[in-house]
Amino acid sequence: MIPWLIAAIGMTSAVPANDFRIQYVGRTAVRPDGAVDVGFPGVTAHLRVSGDSLRFVVVASKGPQYVDVRVDQQPYRQMQLQAGTGEYSVALPPGGEHEVALLRCNESWQGTLEFKSFSSLGGGFAAPGSLPARKLMFVGDSVTCGELTAYHAGTAFNDSRNTDARLSYGEILARRFQAQCHLVSYGGRGMIRDWQGIRDTNNAPEFYKLALPDDPSTVWDPRRYVPDVIGVQLGTNDFSPGIPNEVEFVQAYVGFVRTLRKDAPDAFIFLMESPILKDRKREVLRTYLEEIVGQLRDSRIRLAPLAHRAGVPGNGHPTGAEHVAMADELEAQLKAVVGW
Repeated sequence: MIPWLIAAIGMTSAVPANDFRIQYVGRTAVRPDGAVDVGFPGVTAHLRVSGDSLRFVVVASKGPQYVDVRVDQQPYRQMQLQAGTGEYSVALPPGGEHEVALLRCNESWQGTLEFKSFSSLGGGFAAPGSLPARKLMFVGDSVTCGELTAYHAGTAFNDSRNTDARLSYGEILARRFQAQCHLVSYGGRGMIRDWQGIRDTNNAPEFYKLALPDDPSTVWDPRRYVPDVIGVQLGTNDFSPGIPNEVEFVQAYVGFVRTLRKDAPDAFIFLMESPILKDRKREVLRTYLEEIVGQLRDSRIRLAPLAHRAGVPGNGHPTGAEHVAMADELEAQLKAVVGW
């Protein structure tokens, strides 16, 4: 087998973003022209490439957005993407084949990325390697997205550089367990209403069905990725305007978990507490979650306790260090139940 299907010394070889040699972990939508759209946080493109540099063309619906870039085992570095169409370059070490990962940092409401093409200067692309066999999926809100995990003191809380999905508890767990990870999450959204109390919007039962959370035409086929473990962290935004009606919230949550069970019949499902809620709201959410687990009567569905976190001062979203602490809590629970 010829390892390099595209190679041209001193020339640039280009492939469309949906080329089979580019592996994506996370939900994507492919356009008829071969472009690949990304809307959820943490979606990662993996490539094996040779040459002087990797170049890619991407359209950012909003800007700036950010991707974390890793070449081989070097530390990640962050690249800023401006709004509109841009061509960006990643320098490669001299000689040989290199593994490159491009991870979308931003969360769903901060825009989408449309990858158009990838090219190699003076080299080419190799067939992809094997992805990890273990599969994780986390469904949630801004905490699961990793909002403010990279908070820069003195910046506005909604500054897009403050969010880095790579630093989220879900991505941390994926690295620890050597697993793939899908973050199906959207800041400000809940199970039955968003943080403002709005029900007529894409809350979790709606955006879970999609490849792009704000595009109803991009229906996701759950057979494309069947997780071994699912974590659900919802309720923070439902409780933001006040304590929701127990019957309505519990029924909606039970129905949603039944959808997850249909899509992943053998998965372990963990229903997580909120690290943001405290006092009475925290107590009530815990009671609701216990009722949900009781109604489902499934030995593979568990309540996952999480401690309250103080969060970024003046905001409340967990810091990057607190996401590590959450990952510690969840890692112990997964090891005990799943056996990894």
